[in-house]
Amino acid sequence: MFNLNRVILAVFFLFNMLPVWAADEVPIPDATAKDVPAQAAESNNPTPSVAPAAEKDTSAPPLTEAVEKTPPTPAASSDIEVPSLKKIRALTVAQQIELFRTTVKDTTQEKGMFSRIFSSDSNPIDNELLAEMHQFITRYAGLPQTDEVFNLVALVHKRTKNYPAAALNWTLLKVMYPQSSFVATANKQLKELSGDQLSKQAATIERINKQIASLSGDMDQRTGAFIGFLGTLSEASFATAISAESALFLARNETFLNEDEIESAIAHQSMLIDNDIALYRFNKLLALYPASTLRADSLLAIASIQREKLKFYDKAAKTYLVLIDKHPDSNETKLGYEALATMYNEDMRDYPNAIKTYDAIIAKYKKDPSVLHSLLMLEKVYENKTNQSDKAIDTYLKLADIFEQGPEGLNALLGAENIAINSTRNWTQAMSINDRISARSPNTEIALKAIYSNADITENKLGDKDKAKEMYENFIKEHPTHTLAKDAQKRLDAMAKKG
Repeated sequence: MFNLNRVILAVFFLFNMLPVWAADEVPIPDATAKDVPAQAAESNNPTPSVAPAAEKDTSAPPLTEAVEKTPPTPAASSDIEVPSLKKIRALTVAQQIELFRTTVKDTTQEKGMFSRIFSSDSNPIDNELLAEMHQFITRYAGLPQTDEVFNLVALVHKRTKNYPAAALNWTLLKVMYPQSSFVATANKQLKELSGDQLSKQAATIERINKQIASLSGDMDQRTGAFIGFLGTLSEASFATAISAESALFLARNETFLNEDEIESAIAHQSMLIDNDIALYRFNKLLALYPASTLRADSLLAIASIQREKLKFYDKAAKTYLVLIDKHPDSNETKLGYEALATMYNEDMRDYPNAIKTYDAIIAKYKKDPSVLHSLLMLEKVYENKTNQSDKAIDTYLKLADIFEQGPEGLNALLGAENIAINSTRNWTQAMSINDRISARSPNTEIALKAIYSNADITENKLGDKDKAKEMYENFIKEHPTHTLAKDAQKRLDAMAKKG
């Protein structure tokens, strides 16, 4: 049956809800409407003329309240907590390793003899795999599963016949992941390489393996110290691989603070590869690490390259002088002094600067072995290059004073006596030197020859026959059985005949 009261009630409810529906559909104002007065906005959306009903229905919110409850605009992307790309990538670690494993296996081909002869070892996928796996290691070196990626990298290097790189990867695997199940594989592979493809480098591999046992600390500490050791090697076949792995370590390093040691390792290995690269690396260390303890070593290496490899003697001299000035007490400075003096002497034939540098070494290092070498070289410069025999004798005598307890001092006296007799003909000085020789090593063959020589000089060079006769007689009396005693008697007999 038709119910009029229900219809009236429905119409009444409908008209009461219209303002709420209208409010829900109001768009969020854009920037162009922000300055429009509120009254104008309301006039464009007139409220239905059912005021009494609207006033009675207090549950219906006003238009302004409805707008305030409209969902806010999305916050800027920087304010939203979004999972980092690193975390997202980490979720696929297992899949990436599986892909590497499968690809290396599927692209490894067993070749017969005929195929090996006529096919190339180059395979585009190898470079792609190495790049991808190195990138993976840089990101996830701290994950224990990455040990397998190191093993796969080594296998790819081995199949491309880059045996030094393969060996280095397996040793790094042992350094970084000492608990890895792949350590046994690494040891087996290193043994095979040492007995076959790298038999000439077997001693180097053994030395590298022994170094691993001394490492300690976290992964970066162990790896950094190991690379520092690798930098000291002089095996050219490993240089490229060491440089590459050192650079990769720098890219992923998180806790090893002594990065200058890694730069130094790269620089020293670069000396075995390319002079310009080595110079760049050493200059990089000097530029970026002002407090490094390896600065003196870098300057010495730069000077060595300039002198020995590039023959840039003037540049090398300047570098040596910077080393001497900035690091006067370093061991590298002592080596730099010696190299500079030798370069002036042998390469540049700049004898005044050579003499000046040798004198500086003698004054600074006193009784150090470097002083002995400098004195001997200085004597040769004076005797053979500048024809200053008197100064050559003085240099020998200074050497004899400094090294009076060793054979070097005695040999210096003999050298000085020889120059005095054969070059300067300074008989008095020659006799004085002979006296020092006989006093230093009495009753030796050398001493007896010096005593007899003085008697001969007295007779034949100074013309003092009476004094010479006395000296011959004393020699015969003290050393009657020596062969020179017969010579002394002959001289006495000759002088007696002449009256």
